[in-house]
Amino acid sequence: MSAKNSAKAAKAVKEVQKAEKAAEKTQEVYVQFNDKEVNMKDVLDKVEEIWTNDMDNKAEDLKEVKVYLKIEDNAAYFVINGDITGSFGL
Repeated sequence: MSAKNSAKAAKAVKEVQKAEKAAEKTQEVYVQFNDKEVNMKDVLDKVEEIWTNDMDNKAEDLKEVKVYLKIEDNAAYFVINGDITGSFGL
């Protein structure tokens, strides 16, 4: 491989790495109320924990989760796979 081709290949690799890094992004959602802060990832993890540990289901069987935060109740209400409901305190 010539020096010119090596330089082109190195540049192409750097461009791919740059594109991959740009594609990686972190997203976090926090809800703040009164003196509390709730991380939505923690809420979703708790729903999955309830699904797997308390309800004895497999994680891969959890297909859809909807979470409703009811601030005045200090609670998170959830619906799993369209028909299984539950709640827990924040």
